[in-house]
Amino acid sequence: MARASAPLTPGGAPGTITDYVTDVIRDRIVLGILAPGAKVPVYELAEELAVSRVPLREAVRQLEAESLVENLPRRGSVVRPLSERDLRDSFELLRRIEPIAARRAALAEDPSVADELEKLLAEVDALSARRTPETGVEMLHAHRDFHFALFRSAGGGVLERHLCMLWNTCERYVMRSLPDAERQKSAAKEHAELVRLIRAGAPEETERVLEQHLQASLTSALRHLDG
Repeated sequence: MARASAPLTPGGAPGTITDYVTDVIRDRIVLGILAPGAKVPVYELAEELAVSRVPLREAVRQLEAESLVENLPRRGSVVRPLSERDLRDSFELLRRIEPIAARRAALAEDPSVADELEKLLAEVDALSARRTPETGVEMLHAHRDFHFALFRSAGGGVLERHLCMLWNTCERYVMRSLPDAERQKSAAKEHAELVRLIRAGAPEETERVLEQHLQASLTSALRHLDG
């Protein structure tokens, strides 16, 4: 895989070397390049990314905190297996707190929030027009940038941090369902409707559409989990 772009912290600032390494490993887990149950190849990654083992160890600890990696006796760090329980639990938590961010964005009366979201949606559309793979790193980052911008609009802090972690966990399952063309079209419409309602300053409607979006994503992910 090509070298990933330098990551941003939840607050939008340039990240550290550890942030970069974490981002690379996380991308590979979410995209399925590092398969469930696979050992995290720390030594190989250190050589590939031209970093010492210190940021790699720190990255693995961060990914353990995000429940993407687990440490097993005599095996070391491995990618956490996929499970229906983790999928349902992650979406349930996201369903309870992401609407808070959506409501705040709609109540902000700040046109720059909708402006940024529209710009990021346009980037997703441009990638789609170029037939960029839905399960590739470019599209993953574009979708992530859109949602993380929504999270930032909630004011940062603990809410944003937890939303970012949960989104990465959920997206690992969502990426498995992206070959579903109808779901892709529906998700694009839901994103556009969210931006429209945020610009209109309609918090209740924004929450409703977001909850529908999350439920549809969960249903699709569950349908494709065994595949």
